[in-house]
Amino acid sequence: MSIKNIILFALGLILVGFLLRGCFMGPEGQIRRQLAQLEELVSYSAGEGDLAALGKVKRLGGLFSEDVEIELKGFGGVRNVNGRRQVQQAAMAARSQAESLQASLHDIMIEVAADQGSAAVEATGRAKVGGERSSLVQDFVFSFEKTDEGWLIRKVETVQALR
Repeated sequence: MSIKNIILFALGLILVGFLLRGCFMGPEGQIRRQLAQLEELVSYSAGEGDLAALGKVKRLGGLFSEDVEIELKGFGGVRNVNGRRQVQQAAMAARSQAESLQASLHDIMIEVAADQGSAAVEATGRAKVGGERSSLVQDFVFSFEKTDEGWLIRKVETVQALR
């Protein structure tokens, strides 16, 4: 076997490994993929068109269960959002408040239940609002449930910092 054939064989094995990993991703990998999509769909840049924004907000709603509950504390009071439709409405309203937003999640810890039907996720969110010098940082707890549609966010709560 020549060096060229060995390299091609090794590259082929690596490619097959990546494909198998993607096709047979476990619950934790699927949840991480959902969280990455959440980051992407919540973030937007200045000048993003209305049609693009509408498409992102519609896809954003698809990450949540129909009866999702969101309770955000510490952002000028308490904000509750109930249901997928309200999530989409809140996302559209938020877009009108700031020129741009870059959101990311860090320090993600996932605990999948023994029955593989639900999961709890702790993460630190960071948001940089266009025109602001500093980022907003907040800890969150997400509850996921496995459905026919995949892993969906069932509940989101902010975590109060100890004082």
